[in-house]
Amino acid sequence: MSTLTATERPDTGDMILAHNIFRHSFGSLPDLIRAVPEGDTARARRLVEFQTEIATGLHHHHTGEDELMWPLLLDRAPTDHALVLRMEEQHERIGELLDRAAARAAAFESSASSSDGEAWASTVSVLFTALDEHLREEEAHILPLAEANMTVAEWEQLGERGRASVPRNRQLILLGFLLLGATPDQRTRVLSEAPLPARIAWRLVGKRAFAKEYREIFGVDPS
Repeated sequence: MSTLTATERPDTGDMILAHNIFRHSFGSLPDLIRAVPEGDTARARRLVEFQTEIATGLHHHHTGEDELMWPLLLDRAPTDHALVLRMEEQHERIGELLDRAAARAAAFESSASSSDGEAWASTVSVLFTALDEHLREEEAHILPLAEANMTVAEWEQLGERGRASVPRNRQLILLGFLLLGATPDQRTRVLSEAPLPARIAWRLVGKRAFAKEYREIFGVDPS
């Protein structure tokens, strides 16, 4: 076990904001899919695009952990090997379900039939259950382990890896989703840590662009 001082330890709480994006998105998708009118391929296509973007984000999120976090924890926290290996196995299972959901989505995009929609929605429901279980265990056990065994620089590298995977033209939309699940204190911190140009862009165009896109997907204003 490493012996980092308090000032060397990272604050891992903001990862929960990223987790909440995945929870909200995959948790909402089954009902959105089932609500698509028979034969409405335009609406089907929009939901497929949404799943594709969120699934890509989840893939990059998990790949960063696979490459930058699990090896460090396996090396520095030998008594917790079983926990870390279970996280790796859960990543593999979730990856398989993402592939299955993508295949179901492709079929629905072409037909927008209720039968293809139900097959897709059911797969996403299974995916969400597996993902939520994984995220809960990670938050309860892995984040404290990371705080005790990773340096601030190592943790920031993980965050930079995730941010670098987001296309520039989607960064304000991602910021909207992050803020959606944040407490007032978290919102203040996230915005204060963002570069000044990003904060200005959020106020001038990002907030409206996010609200418009959110209504397009979910049919309601972001709360």
